[in-house]
Amino acid sequence: MEKSLENHKAEVPSQQPLISRAPSYTTNPHGFSTLARGRETTNYMEQPQEISPTINSPYFLTYQSIRTISKQNYLQQLRMRLHTLLTSVEGEAGSTEFHDMILRNNGEELHSFVSKLTSESDYFVEIVSDRKGSKRVRRLFGKSQETDEILLNAIVRRFIDIMTGKYSYLVAITAFKVSESFELVSLTLRDALYFASDKIGCIALNQIITESNDIFRYEFFYEISENADWLSMDDSGNFVVQHVLNFHDLEYTNRVAFRLYGYYVELSSQRRGSYIVEQILESGSMIALDLVVSELMECGGFMLWRLAQDAFGNYVVQKALRVTRRQGRVDLFFGLVKKLKLLPFLDLLRGSHHGRNIAAIIDSTIV
Repeated sequence: MEKSLENHKAEVPSQQPLISRAPSYTTNPHGFSTLARGRETTNYMEQPQEISPTINSPYFLTYQSIRTISKQNYLQQLRMRLHTLLTSVEGEAGSTEFHDMILRNNGEELHSFVSKLTSESDYFVEIVSDRKGSKRVRRLFGKSQETDEILLNAIVRRFIDIMTGKYSYLVAITAFKVSESFELVSLTLRDALYFASDKIGCIALNQIITESNDIFRYEFFYEISENADWLSMDDSGNFVVQHVLNFHDLEYTNRVAFRLYGYYVELSSQRRGSYIVEQILESGSMIALDLVVSELMECGGFMLWRLAQDAFGNYVVQKALRVTRRQGRVDLFFGLVKKLKLLPFLDLLRGSHHGRNIAAIIDSTIV
């Protein structure tokens, strides 16, 4: 599962800074998230806490007694030790020790380890934003309900930061798969449009949509379809609209189709936009087919000709011709053919690199 998650996106941008771009979240006693006034972190210097003189992991016992060192030094050493265990290269001592701890599956040891890992939000985000750190934190899930809840609460506190991080979003996805958390899916739904327009968040959102049950999935479908116009024009949002269309739900395909009416010509001349138009044409919805083709015919012969020889638009026109002919929609098919046969458009298409296939379809048709 981890390998497939890491390979989900062929190209992702460089790791984003760890500066929070949105309010963090905390969990109330009833299990629902509430907005916190500021970034929810634990400041040991401002909030003194009693630190146990012993640490329930053999890998912390090498340090001198906590009674003889300052709290600040203790925290620095603890953080260095955690960092070594979670981010060291495979085969090094830290990696081997972490692997051994996972194999022992000692509940008390894991609870202590996870508690210390999540005690400060900024540090937790730093660890899960590291490629190796993200991978090892994911291995901590599913060991016990108690440790899962601790990790889940840490994710909720910095949900937007984690969901939009290059490697950290994989931790949130794993948490959702293991826990099927109502709170995680609710937070995702609340900020769905923010994630949809983020270059990493859109990947995370698509995976949450896929993993959600039907009730929540339809909530996502509704939110995306109602905003399909501007999302389709957005480099990241476009992928989310495509993802929703890939579920082949007729109701929400039609919702997207209606929302995009008036934008089909513009979308057809864009690389990612043309994919959406082709998906709608191939969806099997007669309503959607009518909407797309009628707009193409209404744009006029000159604009249709320009689209037919466009690097991306020609695929949309080809798809429209083939689908209308296959579906027996002779009114739409011949409507397109008649506009494209007008002189001098057809001759120009025959000599065009991108329009030759369209000219061949028209030449094979008797009008």
